[in-house]
Amino acid sequence: MKQWTLQLIGLALGLALTASRAQAADYKTLRNLNAPPPVQLQPLPGGTKARPVQFVKAVVQPRNGEAWALAYYSFAAEDPDHPRPALGLLNWNAGRVQAETSSFARAFDEEMSKAGFTGGGGESLFGEGDTAADLKIGVLIDDMKGRFCADCPNLFNPKGVPATVVMTANWEVYSTLDRKVVLKVTTSGGADYKQRLSNSTLPVIYQAFRENVRLLMANDEFRRLVTAPVGPGTAASTAAAPALAPISFATVHATSALNQAPGGVAVVFASDGSGSGFLISSDGYLLTNHHVVGAGKYVKLKWSDGAETVGEVVRTDPRRDVALVKTDARGRAPLSLRHTGAQQGEAVYAIGAPLGEQFQNTMTKGIVSANRVQDGQSFIQSDVAVTHGNSGGPLLDEKGQVLGITDWGRLDESGLSVSLNFFIPIDDALRALALTPAPVESPQVAAAPAKGPAPRKR
Repeated sequence: MKQWTLQLIGLALGLALTASRAQAADYKTLRNLNAPPPVQLQPLPGGTKARPVQFVKAVVQPRNGEAWALAYYSFAAEDPDHPRPALGLLNWNAGRVQAETSSFARAFDEEMSKAGFTGGGGESLFGEGDTAADLKIGVLIDDMKGRFCADCPNLFNPKGVPATVVMTANWEVYSTLDRKVVLKVTTSGGADYKQRLSNSTLPVIYQAFRENVRLLMANDEFRRLVTAPVGPGTAASTAAAPALAPISFATVHATSALNQAPGGVAVVFASDGSGSGFLISSDGYLLTNHHVVGAGKYVKLKWSDGAETVGEVVRTDPRRDVALVKTDARGRAPLSLRHTGAQQGEAVYAIGAPLGEQFQNTMTKGIVSANRVQDGQSFIQSDVAVTHGNSGGPLLDEKGQVLGITDWGRLDESGLSVSLNFFIPIDDALRALALTPAPVESPQVAAAPAKGPAPRKR
């Protein structure tokens, strides 16, 4: 019994000494932490155009229980409302954390733009980060070290700067056209923060993240991917799809008033969520977004009267972000299509299911703010209110005629719309999917009866 007791005591002492040595090593490493020299980024060659890359996700996952930062402050810097240790190691115990995307996305886009690359811009109305950009990028930060000092340099660290953060970033680039990850790159960089720290360490982390964005842009494989010429044989090629056989669709019995339009609009349920779509033909063709249907072959449609039908995805164009679905219209009237352009200042109406089916057939009103070209694609810009679930729904004029398809919009830091919403012109959608309205036959005028011989006078 005594022998077992002595062995347990010895084991406990050994573990304590090991932990003490580990903490001492962590303290020494973090106290002497310095950011590597910043990368010297070469500009893109003159005339080179980079494809847009959209930042969609940041995940932070250092090893649990690991000391990731050293924080130390003088007693004079103490805030009585927010007490802080004079000296301490900060251990990571949060596990896997998906970071708030918009601040990382803004930093990513700013660094890309400064270097002549193209950021992805706005966020999708349907799902996070799913706009028309065909290259999406996410990052896993699996190693991060920091040193934070509110009043450096000081007696304990005479050469110290207020803060330093160094991180390892594992990047993945996903092609929506190839539907797979087409590039993985790991970068390791950081930054020294020269300004006095406030209560937040986030500015330092974002600055270190920016340096990793620059390291990514300096990577030869990444450069080749985003500057590859359009055409077959390139990674995640954006080459035009093979010529599609034209589809003619019948537009008889189309709606003739704005208040009739909701009957031809449906909620579209796919594997990853829901959006909206609308009938364009009496024989059951429906338009929506590519990002609504995704890779699915079939979708479920719920109509304004509560009826449900199944639709088959006939064809899609990821670049233009449009999709064609065939279903049984069951006598529902298609929406009228307008083939003249949207005019700045004219009133427009959007119909969709914002935030899901419980708000199906919500109609909102706005004006045409402008006609824009974004990343080489035409869009109608409007302040009409749309949000998640509106994607794929129609944008209508005052007569109930379809001008465009709801696609994407810009959001603020809190995820709220800022009235900068973008719609695919209806004729662009038809061209992308090789759709042609069938001519409407005019009713035949009955032939006049043949004249007989004139009556004889008596």
